[in-house]
Amino acid sequence: MKQISTIILLIALVFISSCNKDEPKFSSSEIQRALFEMKGTYHGEMSVSYYHGNTISEGNACKVVSKDSLTVNMDLSLMAQSITDERIASRLRDIGIVQVKAAYEFYQMDEQIYNFVLHPKDVCLGGYGASETVKIAFAQNFGGDADYFNHSITFNLSPTELCVGDKKYEQFQQLVYHFRGIYE
Repeated sequence: MKQISTIILLIALVFISSCNKDEPKFSSSEIQRALFEMKGTYHGEMSVSYYHGNTISEGNACKVVSKDSLTVNMDLSLMAQSITDERIASRLRDIGIVQVKAAYEFYQMDEQIYNFVLHPKDVCLGGYGASETVKIAFAQNFGGDADYFNHSITFNLSPTELCVGDKKYEQFQQLVYHFRGIYE
C-alpha cells in the first residue's frame, strides 16, 4: 500500500510540474502595444567594461532607435582598447561605429516597465575584395528594461567572440556594452 501511495504521489508530481507555466506568454497585441510604446530614438550614454572586470570606457554619447527591433550604434574603437594585437585593434578603430540590430523577447510587462532580452544579430564587415573580414558574435541572454512612463531605456549587449579573416581571435575577452538613455 505504501508503494502504491508513493507511485501515485510521483505521478501527481510529474503531472503538476509538467503543467507549470513559469514562462509568461504575451499575446501579439500586448507585444505590439509594448513595441509601439517603446518606439523612438533614445539619446544617452554607452559605457563598456569587461564581463568580469574593469571598466574600459565610461559615458560616451550614443543613440539607439527602437521600432520593431532595437538598432544600436556600437563604437568598435572602444572594443579596440581591449585588443592587444595592434593590427586587429587598428582595424576596429578604422571601422569605427557599426549598427547592431537586436530583436526583443519580452519577459515581463506591467503598466510602466517592460523587461526584455535582446537577440542581436552577429555583425560581419568587410570581405569580398575589401579589407579583412571582421565578425563579432553576441550573447543572446542580455537585455534590459524600458520605462514607458519616464521614456527611458536601459540595456546591455555583450560581444562574446571576435573573428578576423577566417580566424577567431583567441585572446578576446567578453565585453559588456551598457546603454542608458531617454526618449526625445
